[in-house]
Amino acid sequence: MSSGFALRNLNNSRGSAAVSDYGAHVLRWRPADQNEDVVWSPSSVILADNKAIVGGVPIVFPWFGPGFADGHGLGKKPNHGFGRIRTWQLDAESFSHEYAHYTLDSADLEPGDVPWLEPAEANESAPTPQFHADFEVHATDTLTMTLTVANTGTVPFSYEAALHTYFHVSDVSNVRLAGLGGAHYADATDGFKPCVQSDPEVTFNGTVDRVYESDSTLELHDAGLQRTIRIAKSGSPQTVVWNPGKPYGTFVNDETAGEWRGFICAEAASCREHAVALAPGESHALSQSLSVA
Repeated sequence: MSSGFALRNLNNSRGSAAVSDYGAHVLRWRPADQNEDVVWSPSSVILADNKAIVGGVPIVFPWFGPGFADGHGLGKKPNHGFGRIRTWQLDAESFSHEYAHYTLDSADLEPGDVPWLEPAEANESAPTPQFHADFEVHATDTLTMTLTVANTGTVPFSYEAALHTYFHVSDVSNVRLAGLGGAHYADATDGFKPCVQSDPEVTFNGTVDRVYESDSTLELHDAGLQRTIRIAKSGSPQTVVWNPGKPYGTFVNDETAGEWRGFICAEAASCREHAVALAPGESHALSQSLSVA
C-alpha cells in the first residue's frame, strides 16, 4: 500500500515534467519553448490509494482493459492492470533534473496480484512466475518513456502493456493525427470490429476508441495551438487512439467545462493478440518518445 504520494519535479533549461511515485505516473511535460503543456492533466488530480490517476501517462500493466485471451475479455480488475495503482520504487541515486528511474518487482506485490502471470496449464504446485519492471523517464525538450519487463522466474509468462499518453490539445475538433492511413484497427466502440483506416488522418468527431496494427511514427497536428507533436515508439506493434467524444468519468470539470475536449490519447501498446511472451531470463522494452515542432 502507499505510504504517501510523493511527486517529483524534473526541471531543466530545455523542459519540465512532474512524476508521481504512485503508479510511476508522468503527470505533465512541457518543453521550455512551449506555452502549453504537451502531456495533459485535468484541472484537479485526485490522489488516493487503489484509485488510478486520471490524465498524464498511466502505465498499463500487466493487462490492457479487462485483459484478453484468444480475443475474449477476461474481466480482470482493476481495469488496465495494477501497475498504475501501486507505488513504484524511485532510484534516488540516479534521479536528476531530467531523469527518473522507477522499479516494480513481483516481490513487492500484494497477495492476489501475481496469479495473472500463471500460464494456462499451471496448477497449484507449479512455480509462481516472477518479474522485474523498470520505468525510465527522460524529460528535456523531448520526453522519452521506457517500460522494460524482465522474467526473473523459472516459468514463462505473458503480459499486456501500454503507455496511455494523454496529449493536451486546443480542442479535439481542431486536431488531426497523421501516420495511420491504411492501417487495420479494431473498433472498441463496435465490439472490436475489424476496420481499415481509409482516410490518411484520424479526426475526432465523436467517440474514437481504436487499437491500430501499426508501429509507425505519428504526427498530431493542432491548428489551435499551432504546433505538431511527433510521436515515435519502439517495441510496440500497436497504437491505441482514444477520445470519449462526450463528458466522461470523473474529470473534475468534465460536465461544466468540457475537459474531454482538451485531450486525445495516442499510446504505444502491446496487447490482445500482441501480448508480450517472455521465457525465463528474457525481457522486453516498450518505449515512446515525444517532441514538438
